[in-house]
Amino acid sequence: MKIVYWAHMSLAEAPVTKNLQAAKGIDLVIVRTMDELKAALPGADGLVAPDCTEDDSAEVGKVLRANPQLKWLHVITAGREGFDHAKVPPSITVTGPAGAHSPALAEHAMAFMLSWTRQIPMWSAITPTHKWARSEATKMSSVEGRTLAIVGLGHAGREVAKRARAFGMTILAATRTPKDEPLVDEVHPLTKLKEVLARADFIVVTIAQTGETRGLIGAAEFAACKPNAYLVNVARGPIIDQAALLDALKTGKIAGAGIDVTDPEPLPPTDPLWDAPNLIISPHCGGGGSQASMARLSGRVTENLARFQNGTLKPT
Repeated sequence: MKIVYWAHMSLAEAPVTKNLQAAKGIDLVIVRTMDELKAALPGADGLVAPDCTEDDSAEVGKVLRANPQLKWLHVITAGREGFDHAKVPPSITVTGPAGAHSPALAEHAMAFMLSWTRQIPMWSAITPTHKWARSEATKMSSVEGRTLAIVGLGHAGREVAKRARAFGMTILAATRTPKDEPLVDEVHPLTKLKEVLARADFIVVTIAQTGETRGLIGAAEFAACKPNAYLVNVARGPIIDQAALLDALKTGKIAGAGIDVTDPEPLPPTDPLWDAPNLIISPHCGGGGSQASMARLSGRVTENLARFQNGTLKPT
């Protein structure tokens, strides 16, 4: 069985390569460029890869359709918007990491929230002044007893809920497919999003990007928020109307935001969002830094490869 690993990103490259090389009955070909991918795919049964860029998606779609013998695509990144744009043929079973990054993403979201309540940026700025500024402690607050709204209740949303529950928060969720979730106090459909946002002290966006969720949070949603609410986005940049976010921060419609994702990425140095007040930006790294996540991510590749080999593979 021939498997091509398109390692065009460094994400988990070493453990994924190690696991694929250790698999029995596999002829593994590792490529990095588009030209190498085109040359390697003829005769291949499966393709393992990080998500492709939207710019590459049209070319990737052509390559996939030119190789009808290809039956499996495993995407190692949490998002697969590029492959969605590529229009993967229905004959190919698509699998993914199934929440491998979610615990680290949830930690990142909690770190944003705690940095505001415990005033970590302020203390960091004061430390070099050698000032024992105890009077500034009045600016601190706590997440305990506060209300968190999670937008999207998939793997990452549930991991956020698990951690927020331990901190004593009341947890609301708005999701495309509402169902009971023991970790959450209330689950609502997306049609009730503005009502949910209006009750929240903190908002964490974890929902997947689709045509339905693009621009999900815009001017009307920010207008519904409390002026002391904080927004966290660890999902995808286009889910939030970035111009509306900039306006909300400048006009005080919300108290602050922490975003790990932007639209576009990288965010251009001249983009006005960089200068928005009370904003923290991290460069789409929220799922990183965890050896456990990398082990899960590479493990998902091995698990789905085994299912592909024994004929039990299902889309994930």
